[in-house]
Amino acid sequence: MRTMRARISAKQSFRAFLGTSRALDDKKILYSHTLHLPKTNFGPKVPKGAERTRLIETTSQDLYDWQFHHNKENPEFILHDGPPYANGDLHLGHSLNKILKDIINRFELIYNNSRIKYVPGWDCHGLPIEMKATNMENDIKKGKDPKPLTAVEIRNACRELASSMIDLQRKQFKEFAIMTDFENPYITMSHKYEINQLHIFRKLMENGLLSRQLKPVWWGCETQTALAEAELEYNNDHKSVSIFVKFPMVYGKLHQQLQAQGHQVSKSNLKLLIWTSTPWTIPLNKAICVNEQFTYTLLQNKATEEFLVVADSLKDQLVELDNDWLAMDVKFSGSELVGSQYINSASMDNAEHPVLHGDHVVDNAGTGLVHTAPAHGGEDYLVAKKNGIEIDSSVDNQGKYIPGKLSPGFDSLHGMKVTIPTTIWKCIELLKESNMIYSINKNFRHSYPYDWRSKTPVIQRATPQWFVNVEKIKSSALKALDDVKFYPESGKNRLPLFIKNRNEWCISRQRSWGLPLPIIYHKESGDAVEELRIIDYIINQIDKFGTDEWFVIEEDISRWLPEDLKHKGKEFYKGQDTMDVWFDSGTSWSTLSSNLDDLLKSENPIADIYLEGSDQHRGWFQSSLLNKIIASGDKGSNFKAVAPFKKIITHGFTLDSKNDKMSKSKGNIILPTHAMEGGGKPFLPALGTDGLRLWVASSNYNSDVNVTSEVLTRVFENSKKIRVTFKYMLGNLKDFEAPLPYNQLSPLDKYALSKLHKLETNCIGFYKEHNFSRVVSDINFHMNNDLSAWYFDISKDCLYTDEVSSTRRRGIQTVLREILRTYIGLLAPIQPLVTQEVWQEYSSLFEHGEASPFQMGGWSNFYKLPEEYMNPEVEKEFETVWKIRDHIYKELESLRESGQYKNKLETQVNITTDGDLKILLEAHKSYLDDYFLVSKASLNSPLSSTSTHLSESKLQLDGSTVEIEIGLSDDTKCPRCWKYTAPQEDALCKKCAHVVA
Repeated sequence: MRTMRARISAKQSFRAFLGTSRALDDKKILYSHTLHLPKTNFGPKVPKGAERTRLIETTSQDLYDWQFHHNKENPEFILHDGPPYANGDLHLGHSLNKILKDIINRFELIYNNSRIKYVPGWDCHGLPIEMKATNMENDIKKGKDPKPLTAVEIRNACRELASSMIDLQRKQFKEFAIMTDFENPYITMSHKYEINQLHIFRKLMENGLLSRQLKPVWWGCETQTALAEAELEYNNDHKSVSIFVKFPMVYGKLHQQLQAQGHQVSKSNLKLLIWTSTPWTIPLNKAICVNEQFTYTLLQNKATEEFLVVADSLKDQLVELDNDWLAMDVKFSGSELVGSQYINSASMDNAEHPVLHGDHVVDNAGTGLVHTAPAHGGEDYLVAKKNGIEIDSSVDNQGKYIPGKLSPGFDSLHGMKVTIPTTIWKCIELLKESNMIYSINKNFRHSYPYDWRSKTPVIQRATPQWFVNVEKIKSSALKALDDVKFYPESGKNRLPLFIKNRNEWCISRQRSWGLPLPIIYHKESGDAVEELRIIDYIINQIDKFGTDEWFVIEEDISRWLPEDLKHKGKEFYKGQDTMDVWFDSGTSWSTLSSNLDDLLKSENPIADIYLEGSDQHRGWFQSSLLNKIIASGDKGSNFKAVAPFKKIITHGFTLDSKNDKMSKSKGNIILPTHAMEGGGKPFLPALGTDGLRLWVASSNYNSDVNVTSEVLTRVFENSKKIRVTFKYMLGNLKDFEAPLPYNQLSPLDKYALSKLHKLETNCIGFYKEHNFSRVVSDINFHMNNDLSAWYFDISKDCLYTDEVSSTRRRGIQTVLREILRTYIGLLAPIQPLVTQEVWQEYSSLFEHGEASPFQMGGWSNFYKLPEEYMNPEVEKEFETVWKIRDHIYKELESLRESGQYKNKLETQVNITTDGDLKILLEAHKSYLDDYFLVSKASLNSPLSSTSTHLSESKLQLDGSTVEIEIGLSDDTKCPRCWKYTAPQEDALCKKCAHVVA
């Protein structure tokens, strides 16, 4: 009775309120204050200034420190950082690299609750820093000789520059919100790192893998140092002058055979024809190679009475170069040429040189005969070494001919630089004067290596260098790769191929800025002292004094010698070679434990992941693997086939809109700060930290990545959409009290949860495969289609206008909380700042004490959705419902375009069908108006004759005919919910009247 009276009293009060309001004001009553509109402290704009800095600190170093100390008992996950070079501002390639690593680490934390060990590193030694610190780069450009400095002065300048660059890059890296401790990195120029590296070098010598050889290496004439393969940049459009050269044969067996066959060959007119694209090496020729298996023939010039020996397969091509020559009907094998002698006419020394067999000779290019200069070609060197030919370079460090090293005919070349056109043409003129030129191509285009720092062509030059015997450890290295996973899988073939094709590794460099090779030499003989006890003593002294002291000029080096040799300190000198920077960085795995011996004894890879650019297959990946195998050996045997990594992931380069690789020299780079702050030229939107990270995650990083203003603008719009979506969900959960059990949820709620479960499953799978672009694209699709276009659009009327505690509204809020939690978890590795912002609101709404979404103890502990959410039946039902909705939408759009109505809410719909389809729709009957976003929707209840009919149509669906009627609603617009369901003008509809009352 009291309840009845209370209801009557409420109605009377509401009527009294309406009457009073109308009496006081003739204007329409506003009901906005009665709506449950979204409300949250989470804003649509990206935080800036102090708030942004706080968010970065909270989500980066603070989080890293927390998990490292809190998760001590959890499995350790190690992603080993390939050290970037400490030289200049960061570029987008650095962003791509560091953020990819961070996404992997963050997923591992949020999903597996692992203890993340990620120590950032810096590579500091090497030529680029030395060039910049000594102004060598500018001197090269101006053609000036560099300013003379002592090695110690150079090293001090380099260390100062490298330290300042580390500070600069550290500050810039922090802007990317990388979860690590940037204050405690590993640095290749640090004393501890260098000593570790020297101990690994010691293992190299102990295992008998190091030897000093005089052999050709790639040499930078401007930078005056040997270069590693990874320090070369190939210019695919390099222009050379190529020449065909005639070398007269010394009278011998071939002359006699040809004369016996009636050919008019004489002592001086039978010649060997070679081709070369390096004319400067002709003065240094020591042999000509043929292939014993090939068939050779003669070209004849009747005017000059000359005969040329060429490969039979190439005769026609060669005749086309000069019509004065004809191919003869003569054939003989390469084996008949081997052992013959010839002279270099232009040398004017009458020295006789041998014709040798070479496996490298081909018969599909050139002439089938190969000019051999042993000091200036790898294959030339091997042939010469096999046949006992002296190997001695006639070119100095600057690439100039050494006076006294050339034969008399080439004296005029002394002091000339071999890579410049003047020298090339001087060589050719000397050959012309001796009638040695057959043909010249002034514009021969081909791929040729350049020094990556001076951007100038390199040469091959024989110098005494220290080489690692890769051949001896190759099988162990290749076996170790069998257990390594590669992303993309193409790396599985690429890295082993580099290892297979490598027999030696030159690790010595003629630079001041680097870790010294701890080797002394006899002053009198120049021989190196390779006793391990002496190497050990030197390493101990370097540990005591530091590496700079090694470069101090000393006549007496007794402080570097053991007690029994100190009295001979003046008989030796310290070598000034430094180690290849790839040997430096290739020992970085030694930083992953405080005990080097433990790492060497381990039967398992140290790091879970190495992730770098695809060029590191020939660089850091390879040097790390080789050094790990080298260090694992025991006196030259028992090398462990264990790689330092379980998995290798590679990314491509960043490209501009023209698909050119971004580089400072081209001026086509976009700095990360430009992308984050926006503006500038080209004009870019302000992405902020998370926007930059979203660009990285959206990229198909396995191949090269295009970066344009259009691409970054799309990323910007996507990041805004993410914030708006989070804002909508948080705002609609402001008054949420308790979730509904699954069995009380509406079909649409269950459908939304099923789609969410599928999203979660797919994204977790993509994360595990490091396919972050699919994570982003799947979330985007779900956000734009399953949420914005369907669930949010259909549910907002209920959220805004239903009673606060209505079952349906609570059901929608239950789903929103599940979506919000899942989105936080899925986006946190990619968008740590925005998810931290959201988490602050989320945790206050639902009273979670943890400060971060990463602190919830793993995915299954907090984020994992119940399996019951996966509901194929309800998804199948909605496939049918959406087909009907699509048909109705097309009809409604056609009617709107023809002016029949302005807003869908002006309309009503009736669906007439039977059978299973009718049963299905009956289950959804009370929701159909919201599904179709119309004011009323009925099932099998034709519109009345008094209604305004707009259209009738039919749809064939699942074997049933669906008849659809569309008309204008019979009722008027409710001023609160805006549906046309009110009985009269300015009156509330039944639902709104109840809620307001």
